[in-house]
Amino acid sequence: MKTFLKYSGFLAAVIAVVGFILMMATPAFAYFPQNGDPLYLTSTEALFGADTYLVVRTGHTNAVWSATLGWILAIIGMIALILGVVLPLLKLEKFAGLVNLIALVALVIAGVFVFISQPCTWTPAIENAEAQAINKDFGLNATWIIAAILYIAAGALAILPAAMDLFGKKKK
Repeated sequence: MKTFLKYSGFLAAVIAVVGFILMMATPAFAYFPQNGDPLYLTSTEALFGADTYLVVRTGHTNAVWSATLGWILAIIGMIALILGVVLPLLKLEKFAGLVNLIALVALVIAGVFVFISQPCTWTPAIENAEAQAINKDFGLNATWIIAAILYIAAGALAILPAAMDLFGKKKK
């Protein structure tokens, strides 16, 4: 168990990085019409907004605020986890515990924000019934849901090094 506690911060960082890669490498939202090809919005379109080309029209995709906040918090959490692994090597265990606590909070909130992401508001150049139907039927992609689960798991795993660094008894 002591060995697991020793490497739990590194394992949490790896899990968070895998979730981040899943989030950035796959489409964010998908629309599956009954007849026709599925449509996808990429991660960068969902996170930052962009002019997109869907169906046969050009439109603008607004950034999804919850996904963008989740992305920022995931980056903060990953940096904090990496610092939490490095700081004990520099004999700064108490500070490492606080950094791991920050990583715990940031990653759990990032996972929740990614879960509650609603599809982008796609504003087509030409408003019509088909565009409105596409806009309301976009759904969160499964890989983003997996990324949110991985963020929450990494945050939960970050409890162990935080507790060990903050409350662990040191030998004299």
